[in-house]
Amino acid sequence: MTLGYKIKSRREELGMSQGELAEKAYVTQASISQIESGKYTPTSPRLVTIAHALKLPPAELLEMGRRAG
Repeated sequence: MTLGYKIKSRREELGMSQGELAEKAYVTQASISQIESGKYTPTSPRLVTIAHALKLPPAELLEMGRRAG
């Protein structure tokens, strides 16, 4: 599983739309869409912001991405 898939799965688990996650992570909905589809890999600082928005410790989200790789 990819990092994008993990982000999407967690977002859906929390019942959030892409727009809601984007608002909480201070990015555009298009950015979330591109991350989830694997077209864009976010920078480390952006991943931290997304992890917080997904109510995950950043290290857990990063670990999820590495395992999924």
